[in-house]
Amino acid sequence: MDKSLLSFESREELIEYFIKEYSLNEQPITVSFRELFPELNRIDRYSHLIHTYPAKLLVHIPYFFLNNSFFTRAGDNVLDPFCGTGTVLLESMLAGRNAIGADANPLARLISKVKTKRLQVGQLRISLIRILEVARVVNRTEIPNVVNRDYWFSENIQRDLGRIQYAIAELTECEEQDFFNVCFSNCIKKVSYADQNISVPVKINPHRFEVGSDRRLQAEKKLMDLELIDVFAKFETVCQENIRRISRLEELDSNVDCQIVSSDARKLTRCINQSELLQDESVDFILTSPPYAGAQKYIRSSSLNLGWLELTGDGGLTSLDRQNIGRENYRASELQKIKTGIPSADTLLEEIFEINFKRAFIVANYLNEMKAALSESWRVLKSESYMVIVIGNNKVCGQEFNTQEYITEYLEQIGAELKFKLIDDIKSYGLMTKRNKTADIISREWVLVFKKNNNA
Repeated sequence: MDKSLLSFESREELIEYFIKEYSLNEQPITVSFRELFPELNRIDRYSHLIHTYPAKLLVHIPYFFLNNSFFTRAGDNVLDPFCGTGTVLLESMLAGRNAIGADANPLARLISKVKTKRLQVGQLRISLIRILEVARVVNRTEIPNVVNRDYWFSENIQRDLGRIQYAIAELTECEEQDFFNVCFSNCIKKVSYADQNISVPVKINPHRFEVGSDRRLQAEKKLMDLELIDVFAKFETVCQENIRRISRLEELDSNVDCQIVSSDARKLTRCINQSELLQDESVDFILTSPPYAGAQKYIRSSSLNLGWLELTGDGGLTSLDRQNIGRENYRASELQKIKTGIPSADTLLEEIFEINFKRAFIVANYLNEMKAALSESWRVLKSESYMVIVIGNNKVCGQEFNTQEYITEYLEQIGAELKFKLIDDIKSYGLMTKRNKTADIISREWVLVFKKNNNA
């Protein structure tokens, strides 16, 4: 990153610089949001860390775009149609903006809801005492039918988790139940046989590592610790930490709020599970990081949590997965040669269909579903307002899949004006997509800034 970017006195001036610089040569500008805001590095900021989740958006990005008067002002409505666990939503509220979110994963929606909710901290502490009292003495509990439950959890841990879940269900306040269910969910993987260093559930196996190596010793220690772990103490620790985090939300402007309005970015409704659509041109600003083309198995990553919280619904994990844009699991009967209407993408897809028909269909269908979601976001965005998209490219069958360029082409087709592009390197492996030579690892994020003009 050009160190001169650190010299601007205000974010408004820096934004104006980005616009002017990009207009001169239409070349993306390299930035490091971590260097721009080093004070945000490695801090437990408000309630962001109440629950783990794969591929979270770097908090520095919404912090930059929301804390200025160029894109939004206090009291404006900010939409994230792929909100995940609510990074943009919380940062919107911290900046004095109202937040609107949507996401296909019910676990993500629950975390976002709790993360942005002001709760009575004193009552949470009282309820925690009550939960632990009940959980420690209850004898009979009904344990959810989690897929491969015995493979992932010891019998004793299953029993104790069931007791905690029973005690949470005894609470009478729904918002308190939601809070403690998020805390409960955040314990699930910690007390399972799943390797916490891998986003999707993979069982700890010391034999994968060389005898005497540090990684083998760590894996063996983890398995030994699980035999002795106090599930109640682990739950209490997580709850106490999250109560402390939630207490910080007392600083929020009481006039701003957050709503989770939809489970589908392609159909933004006024309220969750209702059919009435969000009004045209009702949103002042959109900031989102959409799913990547086959980049992250969000439902599979959340499978143990979804099972214990009984959020899978009647159709189970497969049904939930089919609601996600960027999914990889399709029936053979669904596979067909399709086009996207994005010239540069269709040219590449012609090649990929010859190499790997299924992989080509997956990424082509991803783009078509993304087009529907982007059009819906464009519908609700006010004229003269901005949309910021954080996205990355990856490789498909050895070919560069230039997602950011395809999204840019489509939005320009529907009248968006590209104001500037930024590039920031990713310092995390949370977006790993490597799979048997058909994909690669995402290593950079593109930040695309569009404006909706009056004639759009």
